[in-house]
Amino acid sequence: MKAKTVIGVSSIITASSYIAYKKISNDIFKKIFYRNDKDYIIEEKYSNWLKESNVTDAEIESFDGLKLKALNVSNHETNNYVILVHGISNNKYGMLDRAYGFDSLGYNTLIIDQRSAGESQGEYYSYGFKESLDITLWIDYLIKNNPDVNIVLYGVSMGAATVMLSLNQKLPKNIKCVIEDCGYSSMEEEIDYVIRKEHDLKYTKLILKLIEKQMIDKFGYSFEDVNVKKSLDKNEIPIMFIHGMEDELVPYEMSKKLYNHNLGEKKFYPVPNEGHCFAINDPNYFNHINHFIEKNLL
Repeated sequence: MKAKTVIGVSSIITASSYIAYKKISNDIFKKIFYRNDKDYIIEEKYSNWLKESNVTDAEIESFDGLKLKALNVSNHETNNYVILVHGISNNKYGMLDRAYGFDSLGYNTLIIDQRSAGESQGEYYSYGFKESLDITLWIDYLIKNNPDVNIVLYGVSMGAATVMLSLNQKLPKNIKCVIEDCGYSSMEEEIDYVIRKEHDLKYTKLILKLIEKQMIDKFGYSFEDVNVKKSLDKNEIPIMFIHGMEDELVPYEMSKKLYNHNLGEKKFYPVPNEGHCFAINDPNYFNHINHFIEKNLL
């Protein structure tokens, strides 16, 4: 009798836990996957710079038929271009401070709106999986305009994961190096971190499985498709890893993992006392980046 009672109570707890975990997984899924545009108030400094720059609108079509937009800022007689790739809930205007920094160093810039952001079409994020395929088309766009172009891929947060995942493709020799700032080591590890932090949970395996099932059913990709570490295992393109050491959203340790996975030339640049996406506050930020780029443009 006692054994039956214990089994009955256990079943109730298991069923109620499953219902609770499913609700959490559904809430997280709605929160993190669907388009979440953010309006940016552009600082006067960057607004004036953009007005005074040689700017043209750029547009391509993605492999799955989405119209993608960008700003092509070409103020310099040079073959050197930086493609700037933003993260979630961001757009090209949120990258103007970084574009301004690269422009000040003499680089032309292509500031893109990722799919599901800004003026680009799309309804959901794929955390760098489909976005990385878009990057290869932006690369083609620049090469068609100038076959001798030297390209640096620069990404922040999900944009960093995007440029690293693009290394899964056979990229042209025009790609000279990659700069990743606070990218995550894998989508699964990042979502696991967020769940544990926001919901104070120790057991997350079931929730992750439920989220992945929805991903596969609705969007057609899995966690393994967004394993950034694997994209670096055979990478031979020089890459610089940047991360604020007080990052509260993407743990600093993730960039250390990525650095250790990368096969080829690499540099690690930790920035003390800075949080997510704020490594740029370091006064030497662009000096370090420029030194790395110039070394690899030779």
